Formats: sequence, structure tokens, C-alpha cells
Amino acid sequence: MFHLVSDGKSRTGYYIVRDIRLRLLTLVLLSVLSVVSTSGAAVVFFWWLIFAAKTTFAKKSWKLVLLTSVLVSLFPSVVLYFSGGDVFYGAKIFVLVLLAFWFSACIVPGEFMSLFVWMFGKKAGFDLGLAAEFSFQALFEIQSDYSHMKSAQKIKGQRFSVFRVPSLAMGLLVLSLRLSDFQSGILARRGYISGGTFVPVFFPGKYDFLMLVAAILLYAVLLV
Repeated sequence: MFHLVSDGKSRTGYYIVRDIRLRLLTLVLLSVLSVVSTSGAAVVFFWWLIFAAKTTFAKKSWKLVLLTSVLVSLFPSVVLYFSGGDVFYGAKIFVLVLLAFWFSACIVPGEFMSLFVWMFGKKAGFDLGLAAEFSFQALFEIQSDYSHMKSAQKIKGQRFSVFRVPSLAMGLLVLSLRLSDFQSGILARRGYISGGTFVPVFFPGKYDFLMLVAAILLYAVLLV
């Protein structure tokens, strides 16, 4: 079932954005600005602190976000340092990872279907949207299964270690394959071949436009 969310500020204190089209355009603009220059990455980071940090940390663990961002950005910085390249490239990667966490934290079930059907129509768009929705659901299920595994380890008095990663990864893989088999079986029994009827729904709010305008203004600030 696809759900819609209301506009404005939620009880947890972060803003809810409802139009994936505006959010995706904002993401593209900010990503380009981050890659172009180090100063661009710096101003985008401040944009993220103002508009996206609360939403990101409300949906994602701050330890996961920061640790992943640092680790992903640290490796290219070290490599470029010893090879004589741009050591600040890692800072750009750091900001891009933060933007990716923010975008994923804002995703609502049904948004991808609306987006792809709006862009590509009821045949190719429906197929792409269905695949994207299943992929998003699979990622959510993996996160949920991982949380259950961690809880089971705590109940057993076991501590997380690197040596347990292969067994946990294998368990998550098996569960994901079972879910995929179950979903494909349902589609086959219902006679699904290709395409379908779906009416895209978008509810652009003031905060969607505010974020987009702020992203555009960053270009003006750097050009001045």
C-alpha cells in the first residue's frame, strides 16, 4: 500500500517534504555543486546542516551516517594524498554521502512509482517504478532484519565483531532472496506481464520549494 504524508513540521521537529520531483532536482543541483569545487561542497554542507540534518538523523542513526560518510570519504583522500592528487576530493565525497542519506531518509512508499509513471508513462514507467518500489522495500526489510539480529545477539549476551559479519551477511542475503521469490510468485499468480494503471500523486509544499530555491541561491552566492 502506498502512503501519503502531510506537509509541514512533524512532531519530531523535522520537516516533511512531499514532492519527490522537487527533492530530486534539489539533490541533482547540490550534487553538481559539491563536485565542481571544494567551496561548493562547503556551502552544500551548510545547506545540509540547515535543511536536511534533522530529517536525516530522525530516520537514520547518527553513528551510521557519520561513520559511513567518514569511511567512504577517507579512503580517496588518503589515496590522492600519496599520489599527489586533490586531497580535498574526500570532502566532496563526504558531502555527497550526506546528501544520499538525506534523500533516502525522505523517501515515502509510492514516490518512486509516481515519479517513474509521471516521467515515462504507464508501461515503461510502471515497470521501472515497480522495480524501484520493490528495491526500496528490500532495503527496508534488510535494515529491519539487521536490527532484529542485533537484538538477538544482545539477548544471547553476544557482542558484535568483525568475525560475525559473514554469518550476518549470509543471513540477510537468504532472507532477501526469500522475499524476492515470494514477491515474484505473487506477481506471476496475478498474471502480471508488463505495464499497469497508476495515477501519479504529488503534493508540493512550501518547504519543497524553499529547499529548491535555497539550492539555486547557492549557485548565485558562489558566482558573486
